[in-house]
Amino acid sequence: MTELTHRTEESAGEASLGLAPRPDSLAMSVYNTIRQAIVDGKLPAASRVTEAGLAKQLGVSKTPVREALLRLKEVGLVESDGPRADRIVTPSAVRLRDAYEVREALEMKSARLAAERGHRDVLLAARHEAERTVVAADQRDFAAYRAADEAFHTTIARATGNARLARLIDDANAMIIALRQRDLPGIDASPVCASQHMAISKALLDGDVELSSKLMEEHVRSVGDNVVAYLTDHGAPQHA
Repeated sequence: MTELTHRTEESAGEASLGLAPRPDSLAMSVYNTIRQAIVDGKLPAASRVTEAGLAKQLGVSKTPVREALLRLKEVGLVESDGPRADRIVTPSAVRLRDAYEVREALEMKSARLAAERGHRDVLLAARHEAERTVVAADQRDFAAYRAADEAFHTTIARATGNARLARLIDDANAMIIALRQRDLPGIDASPVCASQHMAISKALLDGDVELSSKLMEEHVRSVGDNVVAYLTDHGAPQHA
């Protein structure tokens, strides 16, 4: 994949972005590529992008780029900046607070349904991911922690058997995952968070619906509070 090396709008047409491998669709491949460029800082916060410029970089028509940008707007990573351009969002305490509040409600339901009807093999897979977060947190391996953390929550969503709920959770988490990788130096990758994962996975395997939901609520809320506090303390804008 050729990296995006020029960050200004004027040079946007000169660099090229390679498409992400194994796409579910061309639009999804474009979405994943742009999203990763945002995470990596190749498309930095507040930078302007256009359908035409991105299409040229990716070597595709404007149609899949338009579809990808619409989804990126839905998940909160891109916002409109005039009739023919968009802008990469700048992280703010309010943006992240709102995202975590939505995530909290969705993941509480996910935990409840997973405890009620999740297949044991899938719940055991979730526990395995929880164990991986414990190891990664102890080793302060932030990349490994975040990969296991994302897999933990995704596996629980899969255990619900509700594909629509899983998609909503994926969309709700997209901005959180992208912005925390880019802007947060591992504050979410703590032994406390990992121990919360273990407690949640135990409640799920025990089939304890109420406890699973309660522990998930407390977990997502505490992580969200820590993220918002960090952004506030380090000078991030308070408002979108």
